[in-house]
Amino acid sequence: MRFLAIALLLTCIWHDTPVMAGDPIGWSGDWTRSRSGGSAQWFEIRGTGGRNNPLRRRLEAPFDGDQLFVRFELRYDSSSLDTPSNGNGEFLVLWLDEQDGGDAAGHNGGVPNIGLHVDEDKNAFMARYVSSSQHFADIELQGDRVYTILAKASRSRSGSGQPYDRLSVWIDPEILDAKAPAIEVAAKNAIGSIGWIGFSTGMKTERDDRILVSEVSLATTWLESFGLPAPVAPTPTTPKPATVQTLTATVNFADDAYPILHRHCFECHSGEDPESGLRLDHYDEILNHLSPRDADASHLIALIESSDPAKQMPPPEDDHAQVSADEIRVLRDWIDEGVVWDHQLLPTPAMQSDHWALQPVRRPEIPVVPSARPFRTPVDAFTARKQQDLGTTPAETASWSTLQRRMALDLTGLPSSAFPGLEQATSHESLDRWIDQLLCSPAYAERWGRYWLDLARWAESNGHQHNRPRPHAWRYRDYVIQSFQDDKPYDQFIREQLAGDELPEESRCLEATGFLAAARYSGNELDKEIQRQDILVDVVNTTAKTFLGVTLECAQCHTHKFDPFTIRDYYRLQAFFTRGQPGNLLLADAPAETESWIDARWQLFDSVHSRMVAQKRSAGVPEPVLVIPKSVIGGMNAQERQAFSALDSAIASIPQVWGWSGSDAGVIVAPHEMRWPLPRDLQTVAEMKTYLRLRGDAKSVGPEVRAGWPAVFGPTPDEATSRTDLADWIASPDHPLTARVWVNRIWQWHFGTGLVATSGDFGTQGTAPTHPELLDWLADELVASGWSTRHIHRLILRSNTYRQSAAFSQPNHDSDPDCQSLWRWTPRRLESEAIRDSALSVAGRLDRTMGGPSVSDEDADEAYRRSVYLPQQRERIAESLMLFDSPAAVATCSRRRVSTVSLQPLYLLNSEFMNTISQRFADRVRNMATEDQYAETALRLTLGRDASDEEAQKMTQYLHDHSLESLCLVILNLSEFLYLN
Repeated sequence: MRFLAIALLLTCIWHDTPVMAGDPIGWSGDWTRSRSGGSAQWFEIRGTGGRNNPLRRRLEAPFDGDQLFVRFELRYDSSSLDTPSNGNGEFLVLWLDEQDGGDAAGHNGGVPNIGLHVDEDKNAFMARYVSSSQHFADIELQGDRVYTILAKASRSRSGSGQPYDRLSVWIDPEILDAKAPAIEVAAKNAIGSIGWIGFSTGMKTERDDRILVSEVSLATTWLESFGLPAPVAPTPTTPKPATVQTLTATVNFADDAYPILHRHCFECHSGEDPESGLRLDHYDEILNHLSPRDADASHLIALIESSDPAKQMPPPEDDHAQVSADEIRVLRDWIDEGVVWDHQLLPTPAMQSDHWALQPVRRPEIPVVPSARPFRTPVDAFTARKQQDLGTTPAETASWSTLQRRMALDLTGLPSSAFPGLEQATSHESLDRWIDQLLCSPAYAERWGRYWLDLARWAESNGHQHNRPRPHAWRYRDYVIQSFQDDKPYDQFIREQLAGDELPEESRCLEATGFLAAARYSGNELDKEIQRQDILVDVVNTTAKTFLGVTLECAQCHTHKFDPFTIRDYYRLQAFFTRGQPGNLLLADAPAETESWIDARWQLFDSVHSRMVAQKRSAGVPEPVLVIPKSVIGGMNAQERQAFSALDSAIASIPQVWGWSGSDAGVIVAPHEMRWPLPRDLQTVAEMKTYLRLRGDAKSVGPEVRAGWPAVFGPTPDEATSRTDLADWIASPDHPLTARVWVNRIWQWHFGTGLVATSGDFGTQGTAPTHPELLDWLADELVASGWSTRHIHRLILRSNTYRQSAAFSQPNHDSDPDCQSLWRWTPRRLESEAIRDSALSVAGRLDRTMGGPSVSDEDADEAYRRSVYLPQQRERIAESLMLFDSPAAVATCSRRRVSTVSLQPLYLLNSEFMNTISQRFADRVRNMATEDQYAETALRLTLGRDASDEEAQKMTQYLHDHSLESLCLVILNLSEFLYLN
């Protein structure tokens, strides 16, 4: 067995100045050996039969930092090892003291001791400050085995001269064990500095004992104690918060700049209807034609100074006097000094709107309308009023088998045959009971959760060029599904997704913040400010469209051309999100030592990164020196890489979610893989301010703005600054949009088209509601029911309106060709997930397991998971989903497009997946029915109805000429199977 002796250092001069934390620690001279002997040249320690300090050494200077690690290797020769029951046991300690004290010094009473002593009937590792209070590890000494002993003496209170009253000991430590010492001891009285370190023996250490010690080393950090690089300050990657350079004002706006603008510009470019849509009497609007603090780059100055008659302002052919050189100088100085504005002289016009969607929800009276059949829910009364107005007559009730299949597919995305007993629901009352069963099923939550994931533009990759995976993003998907399973109140659903990290600890929900974190994230963007701004823009646009149903993205560059939203509104809304960013957030059940692993991981990474940067600089690489994370890992030596890999693996095994948080939430953030990642210094992120970005350009910084919602909704309280405040405002029962938008989405997902067809645009350019009173009545019902989504489902599904047949009527079509009065059920094609899941279900191969990481079809054996659990890589979704119009998750999707292309039937007929499923389908039919019933059984499993005589005859004839597998494939290709009727 190999033992390394401690390298003998050159004799150093004793320094009176103490060594502080972070300073290099050195020895002074060689090891001192006692006159009585007790140690050999190779640090073989032998007993003397009494108290002895056979080996000790002085530090170069007294250590006065807050923690000191000492590490050494120890081996007891088994031939000289005796146990308490067979001899006297063993004793050896390493001590840390202020003074040497000589050969026989006790080094006890407030002196940290680490070593071996008798613990009842065994020799065990021990730590103590006084001999009367020893603490043992649950590790018994074995002979001839090499142990690595690591100890840390530390202060409970930081500061020079404070006692080293904490002692931690590790036996054979691993890099992950920083928070898991084998022994921990505390002392009321302890030494206040460390000047000497040595080994002591005692009466239990006999003269023939052979104890080897080696590799004694000192360190001030956990990593250094493993021989790894000392921590360094990370290379700054955080963008400095945008700052505005302020010059001493020499131009008074009211006295100097305003008269020039009024004289030359306002006649054409002011008021509600300015020429060319260019308004210069509005602060936010004029800013987009200036570059504050840079007159040379300002478009307005370029137009005024232009010599081109086609561009010059004012136009030279008009009667307006041209702007003089002195006036241009004033305007230039005004711009260079920051475009100071007099808001009392020219206040920003208050945004107002009489648009229907921005008016408060008022609960309408349920209409009283004569009807040939009784209304089953108030929904029928509202639709009957519309039918009366348009002169249409509602269709008859659909057949029971049609309704069974419609409800099963609509609520769960699975055929009616997936729910034994549903085929017996042949009355409205029994169907009502089945609605409740289906709404409580996991299948409902998975189907309707998928609708929400479209809105959340959820995916398991970052998008953009590199499109790196997000291995923990699946937890947000599971959160959404569970929320629908629990019928989570919609207002709570909103609060958790916008501010789950800010909620009180008992209701904190980090998984929900995956809504914000689902934004695309460019790892190829070196400019951190642009990188962050792109994410913030994505978050603002998605939040506005998903919860409010408004297209706010237009206001990113300029005041909205159609809706009452200004560019200031846009960036005030963005300010709610500025102080946060996406990352891997550790969940509540993470081990206590996790934070220390992450700190150690980053310390090691930063040290190697700093070393590589220094090497590149010395080689003449020009600034800035760029080293990607992958190169840092590749630049580690074997010892560093081993430690780094252990830390990374341990961190990756901890439950975490790809979510959103800021530093004030107190959430622990784990590393994530990215070529050029966002800055990890959340404290700096928390201090960032929000600025209006002129023309939407991240680098064109305008005035600072504070958090607030669009002014058209009323003033924002001064104290409203957090995402929780924003979520409370959106989830308010008085908000004119939130409940309307949500019940409209529910209606759309049931009928294919919402009461407002443009479900993502409730603005002036969107469509008006076909049934405005019904929309408001449902919105009010949603709030009154405690924001229960299931309540709205029941109102819709129990109605006659929902239960109509799809029978065509020419008179109705002539009066209402678009079926706005809902006089019939309008068939629609199933979504990609429902097509695949239905095929798996009828084949008996659908795996109903819920949740967990996504699983590829390639990993399937005899069973397949539901489509919502397939990998959702941006731009790389499964072929079966892509062909039938699943969105690419680039942006929020309020309503999927429906295409009809030749590749769809080719896939359904010829793909390996569909042919495999057809074979499994045929196997199931054979196990369920006799040969003469194969065709009818296959049709009932697929379509939920009996075959007609003509169909039965044709299928029987088909089976004479072809296999059952072929017939099953034909049935799976029927339009009736692919459409919700």
